Amino acid sequence: MIFLAILAAVFAVYIYQSWLYSKRSFDGISYEVSTSTEEVFQNEDIYIYEEIANDKMIPLPYLKVATSLPAGLNFRITEFDKKTKRPRDRLLNHIQSVFVMKSKQKIRRRWRVNCSVRGVYTVGEATLVASDIFGMNNASKGYKCEQRKNNTVTVLPSPVDLEEHFTSSYYHSGDVIKNHSLLTDPLLIAGARDYTPLDPMNKINWKQTAAHRRLMVNIEEYTQRRRFNIMINMNSRDIEQHPTRPSSPEFIEYCITVAASILDRVSHENVPVKIISNTPPEAISPEFRASDDEIGEKILFTPDYKGKQEMLTALRVLAMMKTEISCPVEKMLDYILANSRIFAESGNLIVVSAYISERMIVFHDQMARNGVKVIFYVTTTNQNAAIIPKNIEVYYKAYFDNY
Repeated sequence: MIFLAILAAVFAVYIYQSWLYSKRSFDGISYEVSTSTEEVFQNEDIYIYEEIANDKMIPLPYLKVATSLPAGLNFRITEFDKKTKRPRDRLLNHIQSVFVMKSKQKIRRRWRVNCSVRGVYTVGEATLVASDIFGMNNASKGYKCEQRKNNTVTVLPSPVDLEEHFTSSYYHSGDVIKNHSLLTDPLLIAGARDYTPLDPMNKINWKQTAAHRRLMVNIEEYTQRRRFNIMINMNSRDIEQHPTRPSSPEFIEYCITVAASILDRVSHENVPVKIISNTPPEAISPEFRASDDEIGEKILFTPDYKGKQEMLTALRVLAMMKTEISCPVEKMLDYILANSRIFAESGNLIVVSAYISERMIVFHDQMARNGVKVIFYVTTTNQNAAIIPKNIEVYYKAYFDNY
């Protein structure tokens, strides 16, 4: 009888604690996350601070916490490599931990996080799994922190060296002319020099060519007072499989990196720059729509940015841009051509694209007739270089690497 009584008591305890932990495990449990900073550049590290609190009197003998980060952020975990006998870093998008939590206890942890992709991220998502004393009954609950200032980080795109990563659409050897500014003024002629394969045909000075009996080109003064706009093409190829989503988003990410590099290059020159793109404007601001008509409302058209302080704001715009296609690039080109005085009022437009097509070459010639100079930065190699006329200034990526 005593044995049966003990067995009944144990069974009653088991039933009670199973019911208790299945119903009350997450009562009084809170989960909060904050970041060490609100803004960083791409590939930099930040710290996130994770706090789990058990505010009830019931302890948790088993609590597993599976913490996840948004795509583009990764935990940097340093481990000791037994083979090389050196520490090494591992990047993980999610990580799991197991605790025993006492009643009225808080657990605080600090994680080092690498920000590998530009964007705006809110951290604070985890799944908690609790079990009873005997480990027989599990209960789980997902936690997602609301977006706040202290748990949101903006990852700005990091600039690259354009002269190192890009080359002209013409093969060349020997001396290379290095520009110390992005723009020249064709009305300010400082003399003439020998023609190089890097020079477009429309810069040839035919009078000097006849006098010297060899091709000569004008030396145009570089100016820091002229303005230009940057157009970013969200299409990763001429024909996309999906009308609103680029099939190779890594090419688009590099387009945004190139745009950031151009902004960084002119930040000290006080040159006004606007950003144009076929990406949803509402992701940044409803005020950044080109117009209210059917096509204009789908085109991002920002105000002027100039100087180092405003260029930081422009980088924030690039960070917030969605890798989505709001309208076909052909419609955007037609819209810009029809309103060239609005989109290229300065007479200069830099097009950053993953490819160059015949439609873009036609766009270049039509804009030239409207008095607008168009320069192309192509973020893939020169597979289409054969179709590029010599009067078009194109810079393509010199080599492939990991974006």
